[in-house]
Amino acid sequence: MNRRSASRWLLIWGLLAVTYFAAGRFCIQMSAVVAGVSWVLYIPAGLSLTASLLWGRNVWPGVFIGELAATLASGQPMGASLIMATGNSLDAALAGWWFHDRPGRRIAFDRLDDVVQLLAGELLVLQPLSALLGMCALLYAGQLPAGQFWSTAAAWFASNIFAQFVIAPAVLAWIRWPRPASTAGEWREFAVLAFLTLMLGAFGPGRWSTHGWPLPVALFFAFPLLVWASVRFVPSVAVTAGTVLGLFAFDAVVAHAGPFQGEWTGAQMVYLNVFMGVCLGTALFLSAALAQQRHSEVEQARLISQLGAAASQVERLEQFVTFCAWTGRVRWKDQWVSVETFLHECYNVNVSHGISDEALTTLMKQLPKPPPGGSRPPVA
Repeated sequence: MNRRSASRWLLIWGLLAVTYFAAGRFCIQMSAVVAGVSWVLYIPAGLSLTASLLWGRNVWPGVFIGELAATLASGQPMGASLIMATGNSLDAALAGWWFHDRPGRRIAFDRLDDVVQLLAGELLVLQPLSALLGMCALLYAGQLPAGQFWSTAAAWFASNIFAQFVIAPAVLAWIRWPRPASTAGEWREFAVLAFLTLMLGAFGPGRWSTHGWPLPVALFFAFPLLVWASVRFVPSVAVTAGTVLGLFAFDAVVAHAGPFQGEWTGAQMVYLNVFMGVCLGTALFLSAALAQQRHSEVEQARLISQLGAAASQVERLEQFVTFCAWTGRVRWKDQWVSVETFLHECYNVNVSHGISDEALTTLMKQLPKPPPGGSRPPVA
């Protein structure tokens, strides 16, 4: 690693650690109590996954330092803080290696394989490992309530996984597709979609819901918006729409309002997980599938164009050209035309005229030589 690269990584680690620490302290202070444990969208987990997908496994020192500082500042003992920092930095290192550093791997959310592999990796491997190490840290510190191992582990898992899929896909999608529309008509359509999404989020699963809609009804109205965003716009719009709807539901749980009002905390957690999972998953899968289809259509059109050009070239090469042995003219469309006309009409080639060195030498030999004394003969 040269000096410039080392300075770059030190800057990335420092910025990531400071941002991680600040977000961690904020989440701990603003945490919601769900299922008897402290639960919130753990924003640092989303920052960690975003950094891993952008820069690879080498971001783990920034995650380790930020998590260690945040847990120590919250009053956790050193041993428990080290275990938690190890778990989260291991998650960052493995995600960065698997989804960024391996040859040919770049997560861009424009292919179904990207979404499936990222979901499977985080849901089945990385976050269960992180939750397990988190439970070990709480056991070490003596802070795991008796009989609440699974509820605590579930809250830990949910807070990390939803923060990751709220933050990372949206950030990467907007980096890849920063312009949601290009024409005036598309911008107007985008504005209507954004307005309807905000209205549905606020008065459907959000805290301002007063009609008592159950969440399945809110999902019923959410699907057309997500399909609309996926079909008509770039993936960043669909991913953001799913994220916004999920965040409105999360805000309602924190406020104990909207469709979650009056439910016991365990039921709130289950309903919220289902709603956010469906919204985020639908947005990711639909946007990736349609983006992949658009890529396929563009590639298909390019290949058809190349095939047509190749066929046209072959057809031209297969044509026989007949030259007149005496005049040098060409037989073209039942007429004898000049070579210049033939090249222009058949191959769209413009021809200009000059004189070669050989012709110039011959011409000079044919010119009469001046008489001795340098005077030219009189012109008749």
